[in-house]
Amino acid sequence: MAEKRDIDATQISLGDEKHEITAMDLLTDHERELLELEARLNAELDAKIMANPNKMPKACYFILPNEFGERFCYYGVQPNLNKYFQLITGMTKADAKVYSTAFTMLAYFFPLVGAALSDSFLGKCYAFLVYLHPCSPWTIISFSVVYLIGMILVTLFAIPNLIGTLGHVSKFLTFLPMLIIAIGTGGIKPCVSSHGGDQYLPAQEAGKDFFFNIFYVSINVGALLTQFIVPKLTELPCYGQDTCYSGAFLLPTIIFALAFAIFIAGHKFYRIVPPLG
Repeated sequence: MAEKRDIDATQISLGDEKHEITAMDLLTDHERELLELEARLNAELDAKIMANPNKMPKACYFILPNEFGERFCYYGVQPNLNKYFQLITGMTKADAKVYSTAFTMLAYFFPLVGAALSDSFLGKCYAFLVYLHPCSPWTIISFSVVYLIGMILVTLFAIPNLIGTLGHVSKFLTFLPMLIIAIGTGGIKPCVSSHGGDQYLPAQEAGKDFFFNIFYVSINVGALLTQFIVPKLTELPCYGQDTCYSGAFLLPTIIFALAFAIFIAGHKFYRIVPPLG
């Protein structure tokens, strides 16, 4: 791949002649084709954005709730796993620690896989779900479905005595939703922020900086609120028990489902950036 340089233009001397080199000249043919494709796919949206470049693109209003919902969901589950594993499956404290740590490790490993898939194959936006839009944010949408399935399962499996009587099988079934959630995180975590950045044009650097400030506020607000609310819900009685992990996990599941629905609703406002391949 040809080396890129962060310049708009420069000059080189060849004998007595001077030649101007633009940034486009430093791109490979493949990179140039991708830029031209991006311009064609986003021509209408880009025109609307540049009509009011100081305004946050509409797409961002659908992206930010998705990040809030995912972080609300993750931090609603992860800090409560130790007690959850012990109470639901009868794990020892040591085993519960191992399983909860494994979940955290996987939740930070799979984003590496998700980033590779998004950048090289699927793209943050990919022309697949044509019934929604010529190019839907396929990576985020597909992994959000996986994430939501995991949350639904962990909510159901947290019902007392549903799987707690299955012995060693119950340990696998209890961790299965955690594995699914970790895989879902892999497609969401590395893509949502860059997908938000893709909604801005090069002339909107100040606006992009503002977006990322709001983006990280949404992360921290989601994480903070859920760590106050969900532990309180686990202490409520339900199903004849003194604790209610199923009810506690239901709230993050609903929040994420709503955030996911909002994200899908914004499909027509999303700029499309093709994967590098």
